[in-house]
Amino acid sequence: MPKVVYTNAKGLIQKTGTGMDLTGVPAGEGLQYRQPVVTSTAATLAPTVAQSGTIFNLSGASVVVVTLPAAEAGLHYEFHVITTKTGTLTINAASSADTLEGLVTMAPSLTLTATDAGDTTAIAGPAAADHQFVADADTKGRMLGTHLVYKCCSASIWSVTGICVTAGTCVTPFT
Repeated sequence: MPKVVYTNAKGLIQKTGTGMDLTGVPAGEGLQYRQPVVTSTAATLAPTVAQSGTIFNLSGASVVVVTLPAAEAGLHYEFHVITTKTGTLTINAASSADTLEGLVTMAPSLTLTATDAGDTTAIAGPAAADHQFVADADTKGRMLGTHLVYKCCSASIWSVTGICVTAGTCVTPFT
């Protein structure tokens, strides 16, 4: 692939070599990248491989079941709860062979409780064979503001990080 160079006088031009040189781009006018954002009120959601990199805003208070595609290194999805759920929020790997690892921080919303002490704050992580995030109670992170990031690190492992907003004593949502 030829080298691509940007100049103010000529715009993008090709040169010998490889890579990209944007040194002529004025500050604040360089490449801009925005992640796609999709708001969903659906009861079921199945992100596609083509949607890798998307932030999914999960709206609506009812049950939501997300099923990830088969693990493939490099896939990346984010899930943001924009409406507190009264039903269960579930995020499933495509199969039980696609397992989860990582940690999430769990803490109460300060709009619901005035304390951040004791067992109302926790860190939770999946066990070796866990492949689901199941928030079937307020203590498990189905509240407004929960934000989970799933990054696929291999053909069978999803790394999960994020913040789970809870109410009451925290309970692990992983299974």
